[in-house]
Amino acid sequence: MIFKQTIEALLTGAVICETANNDLFQYLENETNKEQVGDFLSNLDRQLSYLDSAQAYYCTYNSVDSSNNADIKQLFTEVRSYFRPLVEWLDIHLMATGNDMPLRAKDMVNLNELFEAFEHDQTLIEQLRRLTTMRPFKTSKVEPREQLATIFIKLEELGYFVRKSAGSSRYYATARFDLIYLLIEFLNDSEKLQLPEENQGASQEELLL
Repeated sequence: MIFKQTIEALLTGAVICETANNDLFQYLENETNKEQVGDFLSNLDRQLSYLDSAQAYYCTYNSVDSSNNADIKQLFTEVRSYFRPLVEWLDIHLMATGNDMPLRAKDMVNLNELFEAFEHDQTLIEQLRRLTTMRPFKTSKVEPREQLATIFIKLEELGYFVRKSAGSSRYYATARFDLIYLLIEFLNDSEKLQLPEENQGASQEELLL
């Protein structure tokens, strides 16, 4: 059963780490299980990839060609729809916390504590207001606390955060953040934050969930 769950999760774009899908992560930490999953994915022109910096597993294509080009284009279309707002939110988070390092897998953010920074900074409030006019964070809420809560709920839905218990103000970052930083680095190096053209080939491999 867990083998099936792992395959289904990987093929639907899940990033499996200790924070998110811990049971599946522990399953893949077993070398025999990992080999079986890899063998199955290879029959689908996929492979099991591992992100060392975040200790996370995810699925990539073995190659980029005409057989999967449409799927890859769809992936980047989806990324395009929320990539820039997500990067802007990460910038806002750095400003609010005063941290030098961005969020990484396993980091904890207390929503209530974070909001304290917004209460006394009109610039942050304005940036928050602007961000919540953009998808996927768009909301009709006008109160800053509700706007911030909406952003966290959406990030949880997208797999960037998990909560250990329903209703908790403590959110734990998943390895999906680390993959976003890889994407930012890739785009900075190649297109100055413009999404790559469909024919850029196998160099995109590690970004293709």
